[in-house]
Amino acid sequence: MSYSFQDKLEQILAEYQRNRENLDSVQARMAEASSTATAPRNIVSATVDIHGQVTAVAFPTNAYKNMAPAELANAVRDTVRKAQQMAREEMVGLMEPMMPEGMSMGGAEPGKIDIDRLFPKNPEDSVFFRVLNEES
Repeated sequence: MSYSFQDKLEQILAEYQRNRENLDSVQARMAEASSTATAPRNIVSATVDIHGQVTAVAFPTNAYKNMAPAELANAVRDTVRKAQQMAREEMVGLMEPMMPEGMSMGGAEPGKIDIDRLFPKNPEDSVFFRVLNEES
């Protein structure tokens, strides 16, 4: 069965609305998200927001008092980096399902765009034309 142009346009608009609602939901979850990492022996814990910005650093035990300054600095740095990596992974998990074909948040090169898949040289190979030409 072939859809009329109006039916296809309504289908595209409905998909747009679903994507918009999903994005609103993801943004709300991102605003509330944080990641906390703790160093071995509970020396230090670090909390970052979804963007990797440090929001809290705590020293749950007195273990830090027996550390050399450079050792403590390394523990803090490594713990913050671990929390930031956790936040990146959470961001990817939230955003990856919403990425258009040809674009990825994950992988070896996060955010890399495959221009040929996103905008093929032949416009009729694009996602937009495929939706218009779908038959159900």
